[in-house]
Amino acid sequence: MLKHLSRIVSAVLLAGAVTVAPALAADLQQIISAGKVRIGVPVDVAPFGSNDASNQPVGLDVDMANAIAKALGVTLELQQITGANRVPYLATDKLDIVIAAMGATPERALQISFTSPYAALSSGVFGPDSIAVTKPEELTDQTVAVARGTTQDLLLTKLAPNANIQRYDDDATAAAAFTSGQAQLLATADIVAKDMMDKNPALQLKPKFIMEFSPCYIGVQQGAPELLHWLNTYVHLGMRDGSLSALSEKWIGTKLPALPTI
Repeated sequence: MLKHLSRIVSAVLLAGAVTVAPALAADLQQIISAGKVRIGVPVDVAPFGSNDASNQPVGLDVDMANAIAKALGVTLELQQITGANRVPYLATDKLDIVIAAMGATPERALQISFTSPYAALSSGVFGPDSIAVTKPEELTDQTVAVARGTTQDLLLTKLAPNANIQRYDDDATAAAAFTSGQAQLLATADIVAKDMMDKNPALQLKPKFIMEFSPCYIGVQQGAPELLHWLNTYVHLGMRDGSLSALSEKWIGTKLPALPTI
């Protein structure tokens, strides 16, 4: 009797284990056979993803998703995601791929897999073409506006401790100081400089030098090695032929550097 009961309990436990096991990731050949790929992109992180006047998603990550689907030869099923749900949606098989200006961390890598970086945010010093500065050591008497205590402030202070740095309470005030002519240069993020020029075409905020890059990675489900390898190949070739750099220039306003690979 006890032996029979033990068999029943074991069968029930085994059935339970099978029930709660996560769904297998859709790998490359399964996606091609299905004829579609599910890619999540942000719509609240311009210029990587936002909605245009017609409420259609646009941005660097949206262009990237469309290009990947085209290269795979499948239909794109685009899903709008947020920073909070992009990892859970992959881990629970709601998406095959996430392209969402996402940084790679050891904690995230416990749940999903990352490709090599396809894009990067950057912090740097920006200004008009008339100012011939290409590195921190060349900053002399030029006035550089920056928001106090920001990453840009810390980086600039470290790289150019003797520069003429004017610190302001926030990014908006620092930007206003540059716009009004109180400062000749602005230390900020590349997407901020691009947004300022888009809103005021008369402004010249060209990158003088970049202080730090923050790479962005594509996320995929764990257990999809063929898809991961294909995406890494796609990113590698895009770096070599300049198409990813062109995408960065289009949406962010800066060229891509040689980024580290995974």
